[in-house]
Parts: sequence; C-alpha cells; structure tokens
Amino acid sequence: MKQRTRRLRMLVLPVAALVILVGSAAAQSAKPRVVTIAMTNAWDTMMPVNTNSNYGLLVYDQIYDRLVVTKADGSFAPRLAKSWSVNAASTAITFTLNEKATWHDGKPVTAHDVVFTAQLYSNPAVKALARYRLNYFAGTDDAGAELSPGSIAVKAEGDYKVTFTFKKPIFADTVIDQWATAFFVIPKHIFQGKTPAEINAPTLWAKPVGSGPFRYEREITGERMELVANKDYFLGAPDFDRLVIRIMPSASLLSGLISGEVDIIAGGAMGSISLDDWPTAQKQANLVTESIPTLNYQTLIINTQQPYMTQRVRQAFNMAINRRVLVDALLRGQGVALMTPISPASPYFNQKLKDIPYDPVKAAQILKEEKFPFDKELVFYVPSGNITRERTAVLIEQDFEKLGVKVRIQTVDFPTLMNNMRSGTHDFGIIGSGGTLDPAESREMVSPTSTVNFSRLTSTVLTDIIDEGAAKLTFATRKPFFDKYQEKVAELSHMPYLYTTNALMAYSKRLSNVSAVDFSRLNWRVWEWKVGN
Repeated sequence: MKQRTRRLRMLVLPVAALVILVGSAAAQSAKPRVVTIAMTNAWDTMMPVNTNSNYGLLVYDQIYDRLVVTKADGSFAPRLAKSWSVNAASTAITFTLNEKATWHDGKPVTAHDVVFTAQLYSNPAVKALARYRLNYFAGTDDAGAELSPGSIAVKAEGDYKVTFTFKKPIFADTVIDQWATAFFVIPKHIFQGKTPAEINAPTLWAKPVGSGPFRYEREITGERMELVANKDYFLGAPDFDRLVIRIMPSASLLSGLISGEVDIIAGGAMGSISLDDWPTAQKQANLVTESIPTLNYQTLIINTQQPYMTQRVRQAFNMAINRRVLVDALLRGQGVALMTPISPASPYFNQKLKDIPYDPVKAAQILKEEKFPFDKELVFYVPSGNITRERTAVLIEQDFEKLGVKVRIQTVDFPTLMNNMRSGTHDFGIIGSGGTLDPAESREMVSPTSTVNFSRLTSTVLTDIIDEGAAKLTFATRKPFFDKYQEKVAELSHMPYLYTTNALMAYSKRLSNVSAVDFSRLNWRVWEWKVGN
C-alpha cells in the first residue's frame, strides 16, 4: 500500500471528485483502453453556458476548452489561451490563443469564436445560468447581460488575439479566476445564425463539437456518457482510447475501486470516498490514498424571503449549529470548521473575526423573542448521492429540533434541488462550493441578480463591499474590504458556513501522472493521465 497525506500549500480546490475505471479489456493491448470517471450525480444539461453545476462542468471540461485554468497555488496556467496580459490601467485583458487548437471537425479555433461565445453568453434571450460571470465587462449589466445587442466589450484583434474591457479598473486575477477558468468556448461556425429559441433547445447541443481532449460519442441519460480520445488535441493526445463518465452512488465507489471496476476516486464534492470507507481504502495494497486539505466548503442556505426568517432568527440558527460535532464526529477530523466563505488558509482571512458560538440556549431565547412559528414544519432540501452531506443535514436537523423547531428533510437530485431553491420553495438547503484564494469567489451566491443566490438576498450590501475590494489593485488596499465582508456575512447569517472538507482520494497503482493538487478549479488534465497494464 502506498499512502500519502498532503498539507495544504495554497489552494487545493476540489470542486470536483473523479473516479476512473480502466476496463478489463486493457489486459489485451489490441483492444481499446478505457478510462471511466465516476461522479455521484448526473450533469443537468449539455449546454455549457447554462449550468452552475460542477457535475456538468466535469463533462464540458473534456469536450470543450477554457481560456485558462487555476493551479493549486492560486496562479493560472494556459489552456486555450497560451498567454495573456493586462494593460497598465488594469481596465482590459488580452488573451493570445494557441494557434494549434482546432475544433473536432478540423476547423481552427480563433478569436472570433471567443467573441461569439461571449456575445452568446451575454444575450438575455439565451438561457445562460453562467451569464453572471460576465458582469465585470463593459457593456453588460450586473447580471452579465448585454445592455444592447452585442454590446459586451470584447474585440478580436486578428485571428488569435482577443481583448475584454472591464467596466472600471479591477484586480485582474479576480476576473480570471471567476470567469476565464469557467468560460467554455463554443464554435461560431456551428451556432452562428441560430435563433435564441434554437440555441435554447437541447437538440442543438445533443452531439457537441468542441476543441477539448475528447470527442462526444453517445450518452445514456442518467447513467453514463461515452467519449473517444481526440488524437489531434493541441495540448497532447490522451494516453488512452475512450473515456466513460459514469453516475455512481457514493456508497459504491470504493467497492468499484477494489474490484477493479474503478481505478481512481478523487475526493471532493462530486464523489469522494466516504468517511466510512476511508479506513478500508487505506488498507488496500494496490491503492494510493491521499487526504488532501481543501478550500471546498459546505454551507447551510436560509431562505431570507420567508417572513419568519428575520436576521435575528437566522443568527439564532447559526449559533444553534454544533460545528465541533460536524468536524470531529462526522468528518472525523477530515475538515475545518468555517464561519465565512473565506477560509483560515486564505491570506484574506479576518483574524479578528470572532467565532460564532455554539449556544442553543440563547438561540432558543431569540426565537421566542422573535415570535418564531414553532408549529410550522420547515422544508430542508438536501442533494442526494453524498452521504456526508446527508448526515450533515440530519445533525443540523437535530440541532434545530432541540430549539423546538420542526424540520422536514427532503432529499432530491441535484438539478431538482437547484430548481427548487431558485423558486424559493425552501426554508433551508445545503450545498457545497469550491472556495478559492480569491476573496470575491462567493459574489455569485450573494448577488441579487445571480441565478445561484439561493438565500434570495435582495440587498446589494455584500456585493457592494466585494466590488469595492475587487477594485483595489493591491493586497494591502483590498484586505480591509474583505475583512468587512466577512464581518457582514456573519452578521446577516443568510448562509451559515459549516466546514471545509479534505479530499479523500484513492487510485490504483496502474495509474500514473495523476496530480491531486492540480484538481483545483476543474484542472484535472485528464488527457495527461497514464494507464499501465
């Protein structure tokens, strides 16, 4: 057995957890070598502009390309863009594309594709949940929608250079981290001339043409997707022939790994080895196991638009959560308690911020003072497929029941959870997110115009603070604003933050060139994995 435990260097963001299966056919070299990535929930759509789901992002990252990726230390690495530069005033960024990149049909990827994609994302007639990532650019509103047709400030400078102009001077790394790392470029020659209705229809995306390391072949809804290696991939052809993305319950991941059905499980929100199975995984002689501290966090969502969810009530619920039990008993030390989205591992962490005390007695008193409706049964949505998250919800339910509050947990699939919380049918919800070293990372979850503002905040007080801080161009001038942001998050208690989690990763010794620290921000680089006999 080979076992390693890594310390957090700067950033390990497992927004995703991966599972790989090398098919039994690999024993015969004449047959195609197959690698399977397993995740615990299905992708919600094949339209990359219209998702916030990490499960969908995993799929798109194989078929399409992003401009850049974020590395474990918080810096950036090339993907479709081979280089980039920011002007002296920090009001514009120019990307230079890799001239070797081609679409799966052989046509070159150009700056005109990037411009077209940005215009499509920002078109309000197009379904685009990821549109909010464009709100930094001139010619868009706070939700990232164009102010007039084609108004987003993006310009092709020849075939392989493209420039985006910001609304105002901004710390460019914020834009790169929040936008460029999740901006999947689509082919202009396929979508040009299509109406918004045609673009919004699933049929147009059913057999995608991308520029990524794998080509789409087929899918079985809710079960698997099958891809073939792009031998012409500009960053290097994959080492194996086929890639299968499977949906598996978390309870089955380790058994699949031990049996040889699965070759790698990379911890995180999309499919970590369960805490129950972790000791067993560590004992397997044919596996490498790693416990990797991350900035990936879990948070409780409170619907602030419910009339009984006043700020004091939300504060009461926040102090009723026993985070020590969550970290020590549930996570068994494989995580760290969290009060705000900015982790103690981040240089932007507010050292002066007081911990939210665990005080159920005071919490119960506040609820009585606020005339909370104790006879009402509160709806608590929990995504299926993640045992740790489900158990977290049960422990929180028990904490709240100690206050005399009735809670009904509803476990649903991830797309249903997101739809229900967008429509506001919840009192509580639980969701994970991939934190980063960028303190503005959580802006999307608090902006009144964002599609992932599940707490349904209508005030801009948090986004105003974030935007003021993001406009400062040095760490020293930025930090006071993000100190203030953390204080305000704790005060509002719209999203009681719970804990960060370690990624519990295991993979067969048949695999090599797997870098766990590069799993941050979708940086899996699957095409670089090597498969032995």
